[in-house]
Amino acid sequence: MFDSLKARDAVPSECGAQIFCFDRPDRNIALASPCSSCGVRSKAVCAGLNDEEMEGFSRNIHTRLVKAGKSVYRESEKANYLYTVVSGEVRLANLLGDGRRQLTAFKSAGDLLGEHRKGSYQSDAEAVCDTVVCQIPVNIMEKYSDDVPAMYASIATKTQEELCELRHHAVLLGRKTPMEKIASFLVGRMDKLERCAEKQVLIKLTMGRSDIADFLGLTIETVSRTITKLKNKGLLFVPNSHCIVIRDPAHLRRISEGEK
Repeated sequence: MFDSLKARDAVPSECGAQIFCFDRPDRNIALASPCSSCGVRSKAVCAGLNDEEMEGFSRNIHTRLVKAGKSVYRESEKANYLYTVVSGEVRLANLLGDGRRQLTAFKSAGDLLGEHRKGSYQSDAEAVCDTVVCQIPVNIMEKYSDDVPAMYASIATKTQEELCELRHHAVLLGRKTPMEKIASFLVGRMDKLERCAEKQVLIKLTMGRSDIADFLGLTIETVSRTITKLKNKGLLFVPNSHCIVIRDPAHLRRISEGEK
């Protein structure tokens, strides 16, 4: 079942992740699991566990701080763990034979990652900014999915959501224009916000233009040029490279859907 779970440029130093201070900040750090105070439990794979089940589950997991640009895991490494993003953001990527990079997803708070096949991870997973992940042994996840219906249902739901996202991303890469791709990317970020019904929406980008380009199958120049076009149309305000204000969300959504 777990084989079907679908889940290197300049990035900002932080993105709202909970930051801890350690003597050796250059290494990934494992922390004791604070499940009782976890801010993303309602969105995580363990959301359906009752207090007793959660107590047993939490004994087997740890949270881990991954500094910006460092890896959570690498493609082809032995897959011993699945991960839930607690704070920050993770990019999933594959390198082509000629060295080109294709980003397949950005994972944020509450998302599950650790897609594997025949015991090995199927992509690189890197922290876009300082990121905290919950590290769950695969055998523990399998045990709870077998024994606890709520956990099985959560995994199935997240798998379905990711397959849907991958299908939309395939359409984006194969058929959309650069303008439609950038609009779709920004609308997708907007839709993840809990409150996005305002006339203007502030989007905070944890990643750089290179990440966006590799995710959308564009060049960095095309990404920058297209954002400028949307800005000149009055649809965006760009105070800096990691903040974008969407001034007309409805119009931007129409562009993302191919409407003129």
